[in-house]
Amino acid sequence: MNKLLEKFPNIKTDYNLADLTTFKIGGPAKYFLEISNLKELQEVVKFCKQSSIDFKIIGGGSNLLVNDNGFDGLIIKLNNKNIELLDDGIFKVDAGVVLLNFVNFSLEKGFTGQEFLAGIPGTVGGAIYGNAGAYGQDMGSIVIQVQVLNQNNEFVWIEKKDCVFEYRQSIFKDSQHIILQAQISLTQENIQVSQELIQQRILQRAQGHPLNMPNAGSWFKNIDLTNELKVRIEKLANSEEMRRFEKYQKIPAAFLIEQAGLKGYQIGGAQMSEKHANFLINAGQATAEDIINLSDYVKEKIKDKYGIELEEEVQYIGF
Repeated sequence: MNKLLEKFPNIKTDYNLADLTTFKIGGPAKYFLEISNLKELQEVVKFCKQSSIDFKIIGGGSNLLVNDNGFDGLIIKLNNKNIELLDDGIFKVDAGVVLLNFVNFSLEKGFTGQEFLAGIPGTVGGAIYGNAGAYGQDMGSIVIQVQVLNQNNEFVWIEKKDCVFEYRQSIFKDSQHIILQAQISLTQENIQVSQELIQQRILQRAQGHPLNMPNAGSWFKNIDLTNELKVRIEKLANSEEMRRFEKYQKIPAAFLIEQAGLKGYQIGGAQMSEKHANFLINAGQATAEDIINLSDYVKEKIKDKYGIELEEEVQYIGF
């Protein structure tokens, strides 16, 4: 490991990862490095693979749970943050760009179609990785292609069709590809309408989400609305709720959690938010163990009560 420090002197040791996550939870990384130069990233990754050093890439830390014991390897934080308008409606956006910065930049250039991203925390790279979205749209609907550092340590572009974008899913979750940048296509519609919609979405999130508490965003994925589930859910939901479920063809995890009486339920310092049932929050000195125990408890109760298996959106480090 000393060779790692000799070759890359900017690496920090015993770095507190809790400070890098919106959860404010987790132990230290044995090694930590911030990188904006992609050639340097390529060199570091090559060295780690040759030396059998475990490494993980992180972005904004908004969808991560870090083990209380930390991570016995190298954490690399991508800090490339360039945005460029290439052509009419085509933007080249680095993975480290904060989503709201991209929303504002593209809006200033006169383009629309990115309104669904307003208020979603994190970076472009993380959003592509998990195919983040809202209001029936997701990253897969605007991404054209993605540049990655692949498993052979080569820079390659992956076309949209090969990214296998699905609900909160992409090929990047099941591969060793490191997302570096993307080309994103937007349109030119009514800018004033777009601005108003963006402000409305940000306000809605501020009012409906526990943004004043450490959290990792929506904790569980929403559930596909099948005909079988529709029959069962109709007994629980009112007509307005059913119309919303049918519009998006999803049953919100928050709806099930609230129906099961688990809104506000707490284990240790972890709590299902009183403000939004699908936000698992750090209510005070929560450990990663508290978070996992509460998540498992909610999953068990929902499965027992409704026969539905909830699945977390969060990514785990050090487990």
